[in-house]
Amino acid sequence: MAAVCTNLEQLSPRMREVMVALVEEYIETAQPVSSSRVLERSGLAVSSATVRNSMGELAELQLLEQPHPSAGRVPTDRAFRLYVDGLLEAKPPETVVSNSFRTALAGAAGLDDLLHRAADLLAEETGQLGFFVVAQADRLRVGEIRFVRVSSERVMVLLISEHGLVQSRVIEERRYDARTLERVGNWLTNFVSGATLAAARRQLASAIETERQRSNALARRALELGLLGLALLPGAELHLSDLNPLFGQPEFRDLRQLRELIAALEEKERMLELLDEIMQADVLRVAIGSEIDDPVVDACAVISAPFGDGPALGGLGLIGPIRMRYDRLIPLVRRLSDTINGFIA
Repeated sequence: MAAVCTNLEQLSPRMREVMVALVEEYIETAQPVSSSRVLERSGLAVSSATVRNSMGELAELQLLEQPHPSAGRVPTDRAFRLYVDGLLEAKPPETVVSNSFRTALAGAAGLDDLLHRAADLLAEETGQLGFFVVAQADRLRVGEIRFVRVSSERVMVLLISEHGLVQSRVIEERRYDARTLERVGNWLTNFVSGATLAAARRQLASAIETERQRSNALARRALELGLLGLALLPGAELHLSDLNPLFGQPEFRDLRQLRELIAALEEKERMLELLDEIMQADVLRVAIGSEIDDPVVDACAVISAPFGDGPALGGLGLIGPIRMRYDRLIPLVRRLSDTINGFIA
C-alpha cells in the first residue's frame, strides 16, 4: 500500500517548499504545474531534475496527482489540507479588526441585518459564496416576544433575541384582537426576558400548571399562546449570498456539475447538516473537498468562523472551489467574525 502523508513534519524542508510552491501556483492558474514552474516560483537553488524527483515523492505520498501523462501535477485534497494546516499554525488568531468592515456594517439594523450584510460583504470581497448560519433557537436568550395578527385565524409569533436575531412562526389563533395580542406579548416578554429559549419554555409550562390550579383561564390561555409560539420556532437557519460568484470558477464549467451543486446549496436542510459539524468546534475551521463528506460538494471548500461568546450564536464564512486563496481568505473571515463580535458584545 502506498504511503500517505498526514502531517507537514513528515516532509523534508525541500519537499515542503516544492509542495507549497505547487499549491500556490495551482491556486492562481487552475492548471497542472510543471517542475520548471515550481522551480521558478520557489526560488530553490536546485536543478529541475531535483524538483521533479521531489514532485514524484510527493505523488507517492498522495499529495500530488497527474491528470494526464504529459501534463504537470496538481495538488490533492490532502495537499491542500497540509497547506492550510501550515497557514493556521504559522498565523495566530488576529485581533486587529479592519476599519472598512466596521464602516460597512455600522448602519445595520440589528444582528439579522448585520449578518446579511456580512455574508454579502464576504462574497463581494472574495468572489466566493458568503454564508451565515444561526444556531439552534434553543441557544438564544429571549429579548422580546411579539404577536402580529396576519389573518382572522392566524398570528405570527416573533422572538427577538437579546442580540437582535429575529425568529418567526405562524400559529393558529382566533380569539385575541391586535391590542390584546400586544398586551400578551409585553407580559410574556417581562416574564421570560433574559432566559434561554429552553428555560423560557420550562417557565411557561410551570406557570400554566399554576394558573390551572388557580382556575385563571385568561392567564393560562396567554401562557399557552406563548408556549405554543416558542415551541414552533425553527432550528438552525442558513443564509447564502448570491450564487453568481460560482459561475465564473473554472471548476464549475461543467453545467451538470454546477446544477447539482446549486441544487445542493439551495437545499437548506442538507447544507445545515453538512455545516453543523464544521460549526460545532466554535473555532475557525476549514473543511476541504472530501472532508465535507458529500459527493456533490466535494469540489468545494468551506471556511467558517463562529460569532458570539460560548456557546456560539452561529457562524459565517465562505464556500468556494478547493482552489481558494486561503492565505488571504482565512484572515478575512476571522477579521469579519471579530468585527461582528465587537458589535454584539
